[in-house]
Amino acid sequence: MIQHSSLSPAVILPPDVIDSQALEELCLDLEPEDLSVIVTLYLTNLPVKIAGMQQAFSNRDSDALARIAHPLKSASRQLGARTLGDLCERLEQAGRGALWESVPQLLQAVEQAASAVHPVLQQFLLAQQA
Repeated sequence: MIQHSSLSPAVILPPDVIDSQALEELCLDLEPEDLSVIVTLYLTNLPVKIAGMQQAFSNRDSDALARIAHPLKSASRQLGARTLGDLCERLEQAGRGALWESVPQLLQAVEQAASAVHPVLQQFLLAQQA
């Protein structure tokens, strides 16, 4: 395996928001440009996915809720946003089981976690470009 750049020392990742080890592994496995594209796409799609889950809840569309939550769970975990990934997993399970009573609190928690993740990954992108 060819080793690429690791995390910039200037990037401070709050451990309760981003698992720096997961992001470090991506830095070693991917070209910096590829990783920047992935993170940018994730950040661009994050609010769209959250809005989609909210719409699925409003429509009581359990399939759509699970279908949207699943890839967001995976992408979040891949980028080290473990808490956000875990919350998406719970939303996915709620969707699969049509467990609507838990969804409003989970959606609120997802929004809060996303609000914490977004600026940290944005800082990561800026440091990668420096």
